[in-house]
Amino acid sequence: MSPDFAPQTTHLKDVLRSLRYTLRRGRDTVKETAPRRLPAPASEIALSALGEIEVLARNVDQLACKLAHSVLEDSAKLKSFREVIASSRPQYEFSVAFYETMKLVLSHLGAKRTLINQSAALRAFVRTAASQDVYQLAAQLTLHLADEGLITVDQLEDRSPVARPEIIVVAVFAGMLSLLAESDDAGREVMIAAATDIAVALQEKIMDLYREKDGPALAALFQRCAGHV
Repeated sequence: MSPDFAPQTTHLKDVLRSLRYTLRRGRDTVKETAPRRLPAPASEIALSALGEIEVLARNVDQLACKLAHSVLEDSAKLKSFREVIASSRPQYEFSVAFYETMKLVLSHLGAKRTLINQSAALRAFVRTAASQDVYQLAAQLTLHLADEGLITVDQLEDRSPVARPEIIVVAVFAGMLSLLAESDDAGREVMIAAATDIAVALQEKIMDLYREKDGPALAALFQRCAGHV
């Protein structure tokens, strides 16, 4: 894929993911609010309509998944942050790595029915790529990504160790921390889980630094934690 085509491809991925997300949300809303105790034949009609909506949503959802994963996704292994920076198209490689990492982080935090905007991650990298230090760059990206509104979380399980107002910032920190650590593909999911656990343990500190927009202190925190992932 050429660097010039990468942003258009990323945008198309986001369109398909947004369609998939909207369908899932609409399907779940109909299931939750559909009348279940209407007198016959109204109940039969309502339940029949609900069944047809679910089938349609499932079919379109499967199509969107196939297009997003089979046609558009890269087959290359997920790169670490240092590999991303050294690549020939770092902004695109970062957006892919961040998207795939955040799916696992959010799941580990108990977030359900989420939407991640890969294009916003690509734009954030372009805006902050001037930094030469990997930890400073990670800190700048964390501040930008947390402010970008690129992650939507519809539902949060009761078991989540992070409250809803803090989940985006903590999740972004966890994702960036896992990308800073070096690991082969076999240990990637374990490493992401470890980075998420560290972020949960440090969530008050992370939130304080985020509110203060203290990039240097955030960079120092990344450097201190990266060796423990």
